[in-house]
This record gives sequence, structure tokens and C-alpha cells, in this order.
Amino acid sequence: MRDCKNFNGDRNHAFVLRVVYGCLLFVPMKALAANDPNTSASNSTYNAEIVKEEKAKDSCKLTVFTLEITDKTKHEVAHVTFGGIGERIRSIKKLYLFENNKLVVHGNLERADIIYVVDCETDNVVDMFWCYDPVLSPSKRFWVYEKFYAPHEMPAARTTVVLVYDMRKAPAENRVPVVGYTAWPKEQVGFPIYPEPYVKARAYVLREEQLQNPNWYNLSSPFLWSPDANDVVFLCNHQKQTYMVRVNISAGIDKPKIFEAPVNVGSFVKASLPEEYRKREADRLHTVSATEIYWDGKDHVIAKPNKVYYTLQDKIRIPVP
Repeated sequence: MRDCKNFNGDRNHAFVLRVVYGCLLFVPMKALAANDPNTSASNSTYNAEIVKEEKAKDSCKLTVFTLEITDKTKHEVAHVTFGGIGERIRSIKKLYLFENNKLVVHGNLERADIIYVVDCETDNVVDMFWCYDPVLSPSKRFWVYEKFYAPHEMPAARTTVVLVYDMRKAPAENRVPVVGYTAWPKEQVGFPIYPEPYVKARAYVLREEQLQNPNWYNLSSPFLWSPDANDVVFLCNHQKQTYMVRVNISAGIDKPKIFEAPVNVGSFVKASLPEEYRKREADRLHTVSATEIYWDGKDHVIAKPNKVYYTLQDKIRIPVP
């Protein structure tokens, strides 16, 4: 039989743990944010910081955030609140504050990303959109990302569409006239720079009959900017072949120039494999996806293949067209 004294001690200990745990749940967000550089940003005029987060009233899985913007010259403080069922943000990934006094809040959805553009001079959210894997250019002017597709009511032809957003342009200037699927305008922001059918049509979604193949394009690497921010490079699979793609936007995001060349994936089979097996793999492999790409000189990139390609070299060097 359990000793009563020990039982009461266990029960009191459990009660204390519950109280401590409950207190931890209500630690002010400002104290947490002060130690997290990803939830604060600063320039010569403004300081921005996430100071509060709380569960959304309409969904316990979603979060509402409060952003505090401090004007360093006027010594004024303003607050901006965002989140909830219409935006579906769950957490903050990073804040970016630019010299034109525009602030970007990069957040996470359940399986995608959300971008807020905040005007620090008016303390307003001036733009917001959903996307996949946005990457900021070295010039801190452009965002490149993959178009978001809602998990429901998807169009028949779902394919990779690469979009670019210009931080120097107004929200209306970062949109093209919508063609096709229009149910979710938060998915239709930025200028299409790839693939070519979407650039020519200036469209976010094309009907199946407008494409050679509804599954024609599939992004197969992260995006990589050139140091001068004139080019975006990435790998893309279409028509059962991997291509190295370079898109030049030096003439403007509305006038992209697309260059692509097939990657001879079979030539990157590990030399340590038996000759017969190596030859069979070389004949079999035509597509590859990479978890990372980075520059190796001006005209080549190094790609690290996904782990499933265990017969390929750990790093493959690919010329950029």
C-alpha cells in the first residue's frame, strides 16, 4: 500500500509543476522577442519588434501578432496587429526593415509562407500574400518565390510558377491582370518570370489546354540570386528532364529573359560504384532535385542532390546558361 505522506508529496509536486508550466505559457512576448533577432529589426529611422502573440479567437491553431513600431526621431510608438482566420499565420520567421521605411514580416503558414509589407510612416499593412520559399535579393529590393496553391479548389493545371515582387513598387504595380483561377487573390501577387507560357500570357494560372502538359514544370532546387541581383537561378524538372534555369530581370520584372539548359544527370554518378552499375544508373537518371545550390565562380553552381539520389556525387557542378 502506497504511503500517504509520499502520495501527498507527489500530488503537491505535480501541482507545483502545473503552476510553473502555466506561468511559462503566459511569459510576455516582449521579453522573448528581445532575445530573438528574427523578431526585431531596425534602420536609421525606425525600430520594429514583435511584442505580443496570442491565439486567434476564431482558431486555436492560428496566431495574432502585435508589432510595435518606434519612430526614433519623433519618439512616437505605434502598434500594428495582424493574423487570424483570413491570413492563417502561425509563427514569425524574420523581420526585414528597409531604408525606404518599408517593413517585411516573413511568417509561416502550416505548409507555406506569408509575406506582410508594412509602411512604417503610416503604420499600415499595405500588402500581404501567400507563397512558397521566398528569397530576398542581395540588393534587398526583390523577393523571388513560388506561387502558392490552396489545398482545396485547385485548378486542373497545377504547375510551378516563379514570381518576383519589387519592394520599390507600390502593391498595385506588383500585380498583373488575372487570367484563370481567381478565387484566392492572396495567391496572385508578383510578376511571373518563369515558365515562359505564364510570362507571355502574364498569368498566374493557365487552363490545361493552354499548356503542353499540365504537370510540365516542377521546381527542384531552392532559388539562388546572382550577387548583382540581376539573375535568379534554379533547377526545374519538366518533360522528364532537369534543366538549369537562369532568369535575367535587369530590364525589369515585367521583361524577364529566360535561359535554360538540360542537365546531364547521368554524368554525375559516383565513380566508386561498379562500372556496370554505374552505366545502368547513368542511363536511368534524367532528373534530380537539390536541397542546396550555391555559386562556384561566375558561371557555375554547386548543387547538393537530395538524399534519395544515393548513387550520385554529393556535390555536382553545373554550368549556368
